[in-house]
Amino acid sequence: MKILKINALGAALITGAVAFAGAVSVSAAAEEKSAEKENKATAKFSSMGELPIPFEDLFRPAAYTNIRISPDGKYFAAGKVREDGLVDGVIIERRTMSVVSTMQMAGAMGVQGIRWANKERVLFQFSFKSATSEGIGGSGIAGMNVDGSRKDIVWRGTNDYGGSEGGSLSGKIDDEHYRVTVSPSGSSTNFPYQYVYKLNIYTSKTSRIARSPIRAGSPIFNKDKEITHWVGRLPDSFKHVVVATANDNGDWDETVYDESKGVFTPVGWVRGSKEWMWYTDTLEAPTKGLYKVNVETGEKKLVYRHPNVDYDTVFFDDDGSPWGAVINYDYPQVIYIDEDNHYAQTHKRLQGTFPNHYIQIVNRTSDGNEWVVHVRDDRSQGTYYLYNQFDGALKHLANQAEWIDPTNVPATHPIRFSARDGLEINGYITLPVNKPAKKLPLIVLPHGGPHGPRDFWGYNRERILLANAGFAVMNVNYRGSGGYGRDFEYDWYGHWGTEMQDDLTDATYWAIQSGIADEDRICIYGASYGGYAALQGLVREPDLYQCGIGYVGVYDMSLFKTHGDIPIRKAGRDYLAAATGTDPEVHRQRSPAKNAERIKAPVFLIQGERDTRVPIEHFWAMRDALLAQDHELETLVAPRAAHGAREDDSTKEIACRMIDFFNRHIGDATTRKAAADDCVPEGAIGLDYVDYREVPRG
Repeated sequence: MKILKINALGAALITGAVAFAGAVSVSAAAEEKSAEKENKATAKFSSMGELPIPFEDLFRPAAYTNIRISPDGKYFAAGKVREDGLVDGVIIERRTMSVVSTMQMAGAMGVQGIRWANKERVLFQFSFKSATSEGIGGSGIAGMNVDGSRKDIVWRGTNDYGGSEGGSLSGKIDDEHYRVTVSPSGSSTNFPYQYVYKLNIYTSKTSRIARSPIRAGSPIFNKDKEITHWVGRLPDSFKHVVVATANDNGDWDETVYDESKGVFTPVGWVRGSKEWMWYTDTLEAPTKGLYKVNVETGEKKLVYRHPNVDYDTVFFDDDGSPWGAVINYDYPQVIYIDEDNHYAQTHKRLQGTFPNHYIQIVNRTSDGNEWVVHVRDDRSQGTYYLYNQFDGALKHLANQAEWIDPTNVPATHPIRFSARDGLEINGYITLPVNKPAKKLPLIVLPHGGPHGPRDFWGYNRERILLANAGFAVMNVNYRGSGGYGRDFEYDWYGHWGTEMQDDLTDATYWAIQSGIADEDRICIYGASYGGYAALQGLVREPDLYQCGIGYVGVYDMSLFKTHGDIPIRKAGRDYLAAATGTDPEVHRQRSPAKNAERIKAPVFLIQGERDTRVPIEHFWAMRDALLAQDHELETLVAPRAAHGAREDDSTKEIACRMIDFFNRHIGDATTRKAAADDCVPEGAIGLDYVDYREVPRG
């Protein structure tokens, strides 16, 4: 086994070698079949030419996921990916590193999450793969003992609330019982209440133990496993947060906050305390601050706040007490808010061994001696290790993509620049390997959302696919994005297509002026809001971009008000009014489909036919507007996809056709168009692709 040792300062002392993947033997026939399949796939996509990483390799699923050690340290539980993309749950005996039992769901079911309930029994969260939406839907829980006995579905869901409701494991009660949280969909146009059940993981017996007093409420438990607070929403508002606090009368006191003005909400109890809680605050400053609050006296102590960015993930120990939080200003950084917590101390030692990596503690043995950890960065999907607290040894368990040489993976670098009005804008640029960062073809890739999501540093297959094909790829956290404080997000509601778009333009000029991008070889591409931004970029800056791709994009704001799943709820209608405005003339001015005559660059539109978030009417409107201008246009429709394709064959074809499109317009050399079936994976039917230059029009 590969072994590293950690001293008190976290320095690596010893190395050696063995792989977790050896836990399952592979026959020579299976290896030959796999090689034959890989050779066919390589030939299929050969029109792309030689790539640092073979195209197919970026789509290969990890051999193992969700590796967790048993409480007694004798076994590992893990997810093992099958050829069809679904995941089986396996138990691996540590002494022999061999699979001793398997949980394989029937039909299109696959394991999504794994948890050791006790030293003899494992719980598997499973979902079904939906052929009609190319996604994962539904949710149940199965249990299995380590020897393969008592293999049962212990939670099938409930139809108590007007729909077929799944559930998620939300906390251990004892060795035989877990809490399951149910979030009903039903038919209500308001946010649902949350329900908490007590589940016997052996008999499947359930009993409801709580209903949230507020809508969409998440419970907070004290050390006695009593619910003391709920944090949720008003029935019909995305931006109003409600905190329900238990009072002495057995009822709940409610406080309502407008997120655009600031919130003060509980996160969890301080470890072992009955008086002190952790709170998050955006009232006293725009970015999220972590406070310790004495719930008896009201005393508040600010523990951490970054002046420029919010903290993101909060890490909790086994008792549900927070010990750390992550900030993502440039690179991810863990802030230890409870320095004395055993988890914080362990993470700090591991961080010393793996500088410039993101480390996640997965689980540990019941004696606290051995820990499974996952380590990743921008050039690696991640590696699982087993860390021994007693002697400091690190044993390599599994590399999630051992077939990819990290030195061939394009690196991602943080960037910062000042927008035209002086506002600091952050983002990331991913650069192809084996090329100097000078006069490169550039793809500007705005994220979706737009309000709330943001881009992060780390391994991202989409930008790696494009950079691997020879393009620099730039992500921009334009104003309105989440993660940079309430003002950065909420002050820019109503600015779609204007200042938010200008940030993307300014980022493009930054890349040109820095010498990284060739001003004559720049394209823009995005999905959802990113698709809107891509086409709006072509409208507003017709001479800046040489091509553009819109994927499930919003192209007509008037349609956005009436079509799709967002306007169904009052909360959605209120959001759209705030985010996009209500003036029909403004909507016309800011809708790419209403301004197609300004677009000069070739366009490629991609759409999921079953999309309910941004329905296909947007695609039709943009397509027809461009055709009315006799514009150079290509389209691709995925008949079974919803808001973005999920099936492997679909994602491969979409990526291949996008790379082909970019190669023809900004590639390093004049590239022939891929043949009609070059991008269709072996054995696949293929999506509905049309190049309108080849379609006769009268």
